[in-house]
Formats: sequence, C-alpha cells, structure tokens
Amino acid sequence: MRGRKRADAKAKIVDRFQLPKDLLLGAMNISITGQYEAYIENYSSIIEYTDCVIKIRGKGVCLKIAGKNLVIDSYSKDDMCIKGIIREIIYY
Repeated sequence: MRGRKRADAKAKIVDRFQLPKDLLLGAMNISITGQYEAYIENYSSIIEYTDCVIKIRGKGVCLKIAGKNLVIDSYSKDDMCIKGIIREIIYY
C-alpha cells in the first residue's frame, strides 16, 4: 500500500511539472511504423518470443505483440526493434 501511494505521488509530480514520464517513471515508450515495425524503449525483459507472439515485461506492465513472422531485429538492455506483420499490441 505504501509503495502505491509513493508511485501515485511521483506520478502527480511528473504530471504537474510536465516532465517526461518515460524517463522518470520508467514507462515503456513504443513507436510504431505502420504494421511492420515497433521500437520499444525502457523494457525490463523478454517473457516469450515466437514468430507469432512476443511478450515483454516493463516496469509495472507487460506488453504482448501478436502477428506473423515477428522477429526481434535488434536489441540492447534499454531498447529493441521488432519487425514483422504486427496484428495487435496489448498491455496486460
């Protein structure tokens, strides 16, 4: 409970001063180019990786990318580029 209050307070400060949420809260930042490429920043780990589904863990949220012929084209500890035919992106 205490951790949640601290996170809420931090989010309010970020909103009030219009600070970049991805940097201060560790939120994932996703850029999508059409249905063929997704660039993801601030992820924690890869949960599942097949040619149809890629699941990624972020801070406080997970992301599922589903489609066809999906590949992680490039990645580092901070960002990754996924290519293929992207059909859906779901936060869970």
